[in-house]
Amino acid sequence: MKPATIKKEHPVQLLVEGNDPRNFFEAFIEHLGLAGIQVQNFGGVNELNRFLLGFVRAPDFGRVRSIGIVRDAERPVDGGSTVEEPATQELRAFQSVRTSLRNANRSRQTPSGAELPVPDRPEERAGDRPSVNVLILPGGGGDGMLETLLCKTFAGTDVDRCIDRFFQCAEESGSPIHRPDKARAHAYLATTRDPHVSVGVAAKKRRWNLDHEAFDGVRRFLRSLEDNPAA
Repeated sequence: MKPATIKKEHPVQLLVEGNDPRNFFEAFIEHLGLAGIQVQNFGGVNELNRFLLGFVRAPDFGRVRSIGIVRDAERPVDGGSTVEEPATQELRAFQSVRTSLRNANRSRQTPSGAELPVPDRPEERAGDRPSVNVLILPGGGGDGMLETLLCKTFAGTDVDRCIDRFFQCAEESGSPIHRPDKARAHAYLATTRDPHVSVGVAAKKRRWNLDHEAFDGVRRFLRSLEDNPAA
């Protein structure tokens, strides 16, 4: 993915992994009433490095005062034999983001000459003008992704129990559920209006309860981007 033009009225840049997160975070930012945040899709997990190289070289990069980076701590689904604890998944994702930030700094071609700060841990802002903060979903050291949080918003409901029975039936029929959180989120959307929408578009259509406590960490993270003492 190539960086979009950095808008003058958006000194806060939020870089996310894919179109679904982009749509979700745009909806969430609007829901919170936050101003000045532009959401950009950097593509897949292996594309952040190249995205940042273009991002820091942009002629309008100097207007950026705060950067947020969001990616998943999703467990690999390739059937590999290595079993890792959830915290290791978050650590692997975070270290990957740190490596991409360092690689962007090594390019030494930013118009402003400023380097990107490299945070020591997730959800802890580093530096200023620009500051950098990183959120690894679902947050709190857990293994998962955006859909992991979305599933918490309807956990324990009658619909959730119906989905349990459906998954059990699928498993017994020889169709294992390989990515249960993604599958569960889409199964939930199948019970709503416009069931064909993606989870991100569903946020824009107000299909998710964005006031749910499952999103407390996301709210803190987004507000930390806007609350920048270097503004």
